[in-house]
Amino acid sequence: MAKRTKYVPSVRVPSDDLVLIDEEGNEHRPHEGEWVVFRKGVPLRVMRIMRRVMDARQFEELPEEDLDKLSAGERARYDREREAAMAEYAELSEDLIGVLARQILDWSWTSEEWSEELDDFVPHPRPRDNRAGFLDALWDLSEDERNWLQEHMTDGATAPKN
Repeated sequence: MAKRTKYVPSVRVPSDDLVLIDEEGNEHRPHEGEWVVFRKGVPLRVMRIMRRVMDARQFEELPEEDLDKLSAGERARYDREREAAMAEYAELSEDLIGVLARQILDWSWTSEEWSEELDDFVPHPRPRDNRAGFLDALWDLSEDERNWLQEHMTDGATAPKN
């Protein structure tokens, strides 16, 4: 008898709206025409992790000219707060990768590496085919790409059934 696969409600999200800006200010759409399939519904514990990541990311960096205006005590406090926020964000990044790995069921994303053999960009490993490679690909994404995934992960929370 054939093994039955469990149905997991999901939503497919096109990634055409992911826009990255390079150092020269040029727009780049690395995943235009590609998509991500997210598990529909986001558990409360996942929402809590996402909230902590977003809060850690909210630290307001001051411009150098404003830093120069701070007293020694204010600068020391600012540096401690910045260091604490950065450390928390780094710690939470591991949690975020784990969340993304559980919520992403499939994707068609490619790397920026060109393959002459494929005559196309090299596809990132898919979650079901190569779990370890998929996790490595999540770590290799830019922060902007991970932010896009995090923001769109909840698109399926209230979406109608497939």
